[in-house]
Amino acid sequence: MVDADYEKSKAALKQHIKTKKFAPSLADFSIPINSDSENSQAEMKAWEIIEQSVAKEMKNYVPPDVDKMPISDELKQYLKANRRNVRTPFKSKLTVAQEQERKAFLQKQIDELAKREESSR
Repeated sequence: MVDADYEKSKAALKQHIKTKKFAPSLADFSIPINSDSENSQAEMKAWEIIEQSVAKEMKNYVPPDVDKMPISDELKQYLKANRRNVRTPFKSKLTVAQEQERKAFLQKQIDELAKREESSR
């Protein structure tokens, strides 16, 4: 957190605590010193929207019945024993346009982060 802006990171942490039910990672609230708060707030809002979308999609998710799967008994036993550690991917309900918009947004963030890294070197 040496490169983080203390006041902005502190504000982001307080916002995370108010709006999220899961513990944050450092990346969730660490705001770089040179970052402008408008961009940081936009990024936080974008992640909030993504998290809400994922939570909404997973709300009614029912995991498949392992006993009915056409797999070996050994694998069934493993899945049952480690069920909490095995993540089942969910199918996105986004339209093609929404997926393209999301990919473009994420690419923009990747490019911004790469620029920040380059400028900090």
